[in-house]
Amino acid sequence: MTGALLAAANRARTCGAQSSDPFVPLPQHVPNDSCDEFPFAGSFEGGTDGAQCADILPRYENGQWMIYAARTDKPVTYLEPCVRGHVALDANESAGGKYGSLVKTQRILDTEKYDVNVIA
Repeated sequence: MTGALLAAANRARTCGAQSSDPFVPLPQHVPNDSCDEFPFAGSFEGGTDGAQCADILPRYENGQWMIYAARTDKPVTYLEPCVRGHVALDANESAGGKYGSLVKTQRILDTEKYDVNVIA
């Protein structure tokens, strides 16, 4: 399976129809809402069933990012093995493009370890 096909299959298990709990957009909170998954769909660790993920609504408030539970029926415990963030589609695609570029330019292999640092 090619990298693009694997990423699509992983994304479907985390966010889409292959998840036992498919992602439900919240356009009332995030215009053009999309599912931004972590671990990344294109990564070796991607593809966790979305039912196991924390569903979050990130908000930039007073100069810092705050994380809120997106669903009252699914509280965030911070023990989940994955995250599904409600993120505007353009921001999601931009971040995904940067990840894909990083993997290619730095020649990151499937099982190779790397760190993810989040900055605002």
